[in-house]
Amino acid sequence: MAKKKSEVKKITRREFVTGAGAVLAFGAASSLAACTPTAIKTATQPTLESVPGSTRIVHDPNRCAGCGVCGLMCAFYHEKEYGHSLARNELVRDPFNAAYTFHVCQQCESANCYFACPKKDVALCVDKKTGVKYVNTAECVGCGRCSDACPFTPPRANVHPVKKVSFKCDLCRGRKDGPICVEYCTMHALRKVSGKERG
Repeated sequence: MAKKKSEVKKITRREFVTGAGAVLAFGAASSLAACTPTAIKTATQPTLESVPGSTRIVHDPNRCAGCGVCGLMCAFYHEKEYGHSLARNELVRDPFNAAYTFHVCQQCESANCYFACPKKDVALCVDKKTGVKYVNTAECVGCGRCSDACPFTPPRANVHPVKKVSFKCDLCRGRKDGPICVEYCTMHALRKVSGKERG
């Protein structure tokens, strides 16, 4: 039975904002839990043989200011233009709680994306010296299987919105100073660690 207008409890603006913040915080926490390494599906494919453990980028949310320079510099270095949709990383902001989550390829030791690629070692390749998994865009057909196979949510490999080929973090492979997002992070919230080192 519907309540009469006079029976409906009015809430203050403060109560509304507090309640909304709690809902968003719960959603952000759930999303973060889904993206942590403990939530990764167990890889059923064989491990990569004779390849060194790759490095990866880790994010310290306690240092992060949410400025977004990481994504802008990534897009500019790889695409020669600015735009968060062109970055190989993603910074998710929760303005209600000043909480920030950083999504980037974790360079999995047994990489599902690598084994799912129909042009393995041609389009999706592994650097034999560093172990970095990277996309050779000249050979990629943009099928999206690497993205579907990624065990993280959201996937760390995506299809480029314009070029229609896969793209993901390759740790700025070949760049003398390493990953540009790490170098230009104003708060030193990003750092490169070895594959076995914990973030």
